[in-house]
Amino acid sequence: MTGHADRANPIGTSARRRRFIGPVRPLVPLVSCASVLVAWGLVAHNSGAGWVQAVGDVLAGILGVGLLAPAVVVARARLRIIEVPSDGTAGLPVELVADANTRLRVKPVDPPGPESFVGPHTAPTPAQPITLLPPSRGVHDRVVVEVASAAPFGLLWWRKNVVVALPRTLHVGPRLGRPLALPGAGEDTSGAGVVDSAVQIGEPRGVRPYRPGDHRRFVHWPATAHSGELMVREMEGPSAEPVTLEIHLPADVDAAERMAERAMATVVALVDRGASVLLTTTEATGPKTGSVGDRRSAGRRLARAVGDRPIGDGGPSVTRR
Repeated sequence: MTGHADRANPIGTSARRRRFIGPVRPLVPLVSCASVLVAWGLVAHNSGAGWVQAVGDVLAGILGVGLLAPAVVVARARLRIIEVPSDGTAGLPVELVADANTRLRVKPVDPPGPESFVGPHTAPTPAQPITLLPPSRGVHDRVVVEVASAAPFGLLWWRKNVVVALPRTLHVGPRLGRPLALPGAGEDTSGAGVVDSAVQIGEPRGVRPYRPGDHRRFVHWPATAHSGELMVREMEGPSAEPVTLEIHLPADVDAAERMAERAMATVVALVDRGASVLLTTTEATGPKTGSVGDRRSAGRRLARAVGDRPIGDGGPSVTRR
């Protein structure tokens, strides 16, 4: 499951194409081994010594094992993810802790990432990380990785793609883009795709006693010390009247990603200025409206959002009710 409607299946085309076990660049090792065997066969034929022929047979067996044994190792390889963070950001690395029953070279395919070596995990050796570099937002409950091995002699690498379930869902939020404009009072925003604000958001109005749900950033420590009870700064406008952002993502994946980045930056800007934000998005199960109070909750909501507008729809994407 991902945050885009056309990416509901996390197994990409390349993963489906290479589900079977196959060698990696086999031409060079095969030609090298064949050349060694031909040369040794000529030596054995010209010398006529039995021990030379026996050594040639042993050499042929070793080369055969070196070329074919990695296929058996890869076929029997088992990889599992031990730990995974619950949240990430598109374009930034996400580290998963993995273990395997044998030493494997692992390259994440979907989401992509750099190669690393994993397993086997023993008591004195910590489990090795696998780094993902998700290019876009989305929700992942499994990953596709390419596992490869050249055991025991390192003559030829064999590989296959495997789908590994995650112990918990990974939400990849969008990057921070350019926030939508936050105009002053009375400014006309019709069709402009901006957030209408009747007051200057986050202007302090005074102090009051703490109430459950108040953000700890707004604790007023001098007033708390003076009064003997926890006091918080009271803010103007959206602190009392929530701003509702209605996010409509286009069907085009790239355009939806850019809009999600701008929406994310807008939510973060509003929250940092003391606003209470209600975010309305469209998920796979339908429209959803809920309060977002920090970057993490906003990232999760936008990670699950799907496109609900046709390509080329030029209407406003973010409004305030």
